[in-house]
Amino acid sequence: MNNARRGNALFTVEGVTQRGTQKSTKLGYPSANIPCPGSLPGGIYAGEVLWEGVAHPAAVYKEERKGMLEAHILDFSGDLYGEKLIVIAREKVRGVKKFPNDRELAAAIAQDIADVRKLCSRG
Repeated sequence: MNNARRGNALFTVEGVTQRGTQKSTKLGYPSANIPCPGSLPGGIYAGEVLWEGVAHPAAVYKEERKGMLEAHILDFSGDLYGEKLIVIAREKVRGVKKFPNDRELAAAIAQDIADVRKLCSRG
């Protein structure tokens, strides 16, 4: 899992994971929630999560003006609650968009993850 993409970071956030609303998990895309400055730009990013010295490719979501970001670690399963992570956003995939229902949101997340996977693999 050490194939995360290298390059310049758009932003880096370090923090301890917290419980969120579990919405992404219910949609099939669990994420690690990390507190962060609300001033960071919103969007979906290709990036990586550093945990215990190992880089894992990740899709990173930051909502506008919210003090939390979500990182979906590609091909990872496990419990990260209370773990200290470093989340690095390297390339913006798209801006924040609202969806009318969970079905459309889940489809967009699937596409975002496919895009992130491509970006991370070309590293």
